[in-house]
Amino acid sequence: MHRALKPALAAALAAITLPFIAHAAFGDEATTTPTAQVFPTRQGIGVTWNSVGASSYRVERQQAGADWAQVSGPLGASTVSWVDDYLGIGETASYRVVATTDDEAATSSAVTATRSTETPAVGDVDVLSLDAEPGTTWLDDETADAVTASAPAGGSRTLAAGTVKVRLPAFITGPGNYSLTPSELELTQGDHSCTANGYLSVRAVAYTAALELDTLSASLRVTGCAGTAGINTVELRYHSTFGYQALSVTPEKYDYGKVRYNVASSAPFTVKNTGTDPVQITGITVANELIEWRQDPAAPHDCPSTLAPAASCTVSVRFMPQTPGPKSTTLTIQDTTASGRHIVTLTGYGVDVAAAQNVAVRSTYNGHTVSWRSLQTAGGTAVLGYNLHKYLNGVETVEWFPVKASTDDFVVVRSSTEPGTEYAVSLVNEVGEGPVSTRLPVPRAVEQVVITQGEPDSRDLVAADEFGNVVPFPADPNSVRPKEAVTSSPDGRSLAYVSGTTERALWTQTVTPGLLGVPVKLWSSTAPITHLSWSPDGTRIAFQAPENTTPCVYLIAATGGTPTKVACQVSSPSWMPDARTLVVSDHRLTPSRLATIAATAGGTRISTLPGDAEVAAGRPVRASADGRYVAFGDGSTVRLAGMTERRSPSLDSEVRAIAWAGARILTLTAGGRVYELGMDGGDLYMYNGLARETNTNRSDLTWQHPGVTIKPTPAVMGPNISVPFDSSAFAAGTRFYCKVEGSFEPEEPCTSPFTGTELRSGNYQVIVRASTPDGSGAAGWRNITVDADGPVARMVTPAYQSSVAATATLTVSATDPNGIASYDVQYRRATSAGPYGDPVQPWTNTTATSMNLAVAAGYEYCVSVRAKDKLGNIGQWSTQRCFSRPLDDRSMSLATTGWTRATGSTFYYGTTTQTTAYGKALTRTVQGKRFFLVATRCPTCGSVAVYAGNRYLTTVNLAYPTTHKQVLLGLPVQSTLFSGTLKLVSASSGKLVQIDGLAVGRS
Repeated sequence: MHRALKPALAAALAAITLPFIAHAAFGDEATTTPTAQVFPTRQGIGVTWNSVGASSYRVERQQAGADWAQVSGPLGASTVSWVDDYLGIGETASYRVVATTDDEAATSSAVTATRSTETPAVGDVDVLSLDAEPGTTWLDDETADAVTASAPAGGSRTLAAGTVKVRLPAFITGPGNYSLTPSELELTQGDHSCTANGYLSVRAVAYTAALELDTLSASLRVTGCAGTAGINTVELRYHSTFGYQALSVTPEKYDYGKVRYNVASSAPFTVKNTGTDPVQITGITVANELIEWRQDPAAPHDCPSTLAPAASCTVSVRFMPQTPGPKSTTLTIQDTTASGRHIVTLTGYGVDVAAAQNVAVRSTYNGHTVSWRSLQTAGGTAVLGYNLHKYLNGVETVEWFPVKASTDDFVVVRSSTEPGTEYAVSLVNEVGEGPVSTRLPVPRAVEQVVITQGEPDSRDLVAADEFGNVVPFPADPNSVRPKEAVTSSPDGRSLAYVSGTTERALWTQTVTPGLLGVPVKLWSSTAPITHLSWSPDGTRIAFQAPENTTPCVYLIAATGGTPTKVACQVSSPSWMPDARTLVVSDHRLTPSRLATIAATAGGTRISTLPGDAEVAAGRPVRASADGRYVAFGDGSTVRLAGMTERRSPSLDSEVRAIAWAGARILTLTAGGRVYELGMDGGDLYMYNGLARETNTNRSDLTWQHPGVTIKPTPAVMGPNISVPFDSSAFAAGTRFYCKVEGSFEPEEPCTSPFTGTELRSGNYQVIVRASTPDGSGAAGWRNITVDADGPVARMVTPAYQSSVAATATLTVSATDPNGIASYDVQYRRATSAGPYGDPVQPWTNTTATSMNLAVAAGYEYCVSVRAKDKLGNIGQWSTQRCFSRPLDDRSMSLATTGWTRATGSTFYYGTTTQTTAYGKALTRTVQGKRFFLVATRCPTCGSVAVYAGNRYLTTVNLAYPTTHKQVLLGLPVQSTLFSGTLKLVSASSGKLVQIDGLAVGRS
């Protein structure tokens, strides 16, 4: 039978704009083209369409490839539905709707449907069973009957029961599985609703010819519903004969509360079949099942593989925390319901006694601190406080410290230390007292930052440990108060400071680990004493004091005495590593500049440091111990002198004081804060904050640590240096290594004094490094100047080249910037016909500058001198000075007759050889270049010709207005050494030729 939709239903159908699932939707088609869709009924297949204002409609059908055939007959203009009850069970057909008007016909797209092989029965099972995933914010498990199904509206149909509503597409084409979009699915419970994706599994569905839902059996899985977690399922039954599966687990979530470490707590969970069909239990698991969470082995679950309707079973889960803190897991029941699983969220909180954290004991030279981390909770519960355990001489004492709200570390300050003291800390929470930490001894301090607090009591000196905890010096009846400027000795065992009572006084005091010495007053003044700096050799202290209103720099011996004024219009002195030079702010320059000056009266300027920074009087200036850097305060920053701008980050206020701590810079600001600045390639950065609490009375600070004191050394050293150093500040087992920076020698183990040899002239830096057993280490630096050049010496006399005197007076001199210590004088001599002999050194290390040398006749003497300076440098031998003493005339041969040998006291050696005849010859075999004839000159004297071998040299005229005996007459100097016979021939007749000797020189 073919049935058309009654006109009363046309309005409801006209509102349908969404399709059957799996078929095209009604769209904004032209009014002449209808859109068809199909739906199952218990009698056949229904076809419905949208009204397009046609005058009539008809439904056509096509089966098994046959032609389209009209099956409905003409349908009225208000008809929008028709049921094909002729289609056989299991048969498939395609349908289309033809809309006709007077002018034309429009045909819809074809839609296909298959009639179910089983006609769904209508029963009395009505239920909406919602199974909500744990973790949702508004969905709850709910099962309700008396389901209502709305008429189609807007392409949708709503099923409702209890507080649950489910909006689905108005028509479903038949049994099967369908994916739904948020536009097709909406889930509501109470006042909350969401659109979501869904997966609909339909077992049976049918509609009436009036487009009402006749029966439905389906399962719906909902995902992506806002405010819900995971997958939520709904069993849908409307006038159905089919039952459903539903399972509940109670409680749905469980909190075990606080459970102590390694103590078991078990909880049961009831699994119940709340549906009408049996449920298969396919698995029971606890996520990450280990020691902490697991099914309780003492109470195994009793769940069967199939749980009958209304039946229940129990699963127990044990919680045994292994660490403190919040814990969670899940219990999962795998089953055959639509959701496939049921999850229970399990939470608990592990608690236990807890240990104190970050316990540390740090020391200053005389006191110490005990610190530990401040916790508000630990071991999973609130902290009540801490017990500080002190151990001394086998006795334990306990001090209670209640918890505090601040997270700042607990710091317990003790201004004195009893040898052998140890500490430990235990934490107490709501569970109880935790373990006592490892006992820590008070360590031996290797450094401390000393700060002048400026407070009017005997504890105005404080020390900060390496973490910035401030420890007052022990109360000392000998303490002078209050203290202002302060500095440390280079060995780290003494402080120098200034008292600021009715008079200003400079004091020193031994301050070593465990010992405070008696203060020693060095000097007092009515003027302020500031900017103390202890020399690196430990002998002197530089300071600034005004003369009227002009800043001046003074020096005073570290043992006391009267200060020496270096200079005025200079300020902020700081020692350089040569222990002879100060770096100051020199206001004698315009504008003021950093300069180095001699640490002597007058303060001679040695150099001006590079850079254009103007350093006003009163600003702190400090040179690093190695002299590489000079830091100074500039407003709220610290700068390094030099052409390149190197400035620290801006601090809280103006920089008041600076102290070097190895390669770091300690800085005190006007706000009373102490900062530790680091250097990276010469660039300054914030390293640490020390003495963090503010105290605007603080005026100065210094770094105290065991140091190497290089004792005083000469301003200039020779090539073999000796550098003494004091190592007594260090513990036994400390090893020392020395190096001369600038030489080619590597660092080597050394003891005092360190010696270096064969250095060249120049400037060097000696580095003495201490390697302590605890690894802390230290170093000392000394800039030295080496003069390895000897003096330049010369022979002053004799100035003659030949003399008949038996003694030659030698005069020597030398020049050297370090002074002359002694002379060495040597000579060589040669006979008239032979070579020079070996040098003879008759004077060695003599301080005399004049000496007499006995000279033998017939020899040439060549003398030279060298000098040694006061550094031990020996100069080169000077240019030699040569002179000869003549042979006697008797040493010459009578080559011819006509000569007479005579004697007389006025003659050289008391003899002479003479002639008045012409052509008479005397000869002598010689080797030389310089020759001197010894003869008499007189008014009646003649002349003599001289021949070297057969070569004529010269003729010597002996005539002279007055008579002179033993006259030395130089002969022409030979360009090369002559070796042979020198012949003297009288060249006059009737006149006296009186020969007294011959001097020969090889030079």
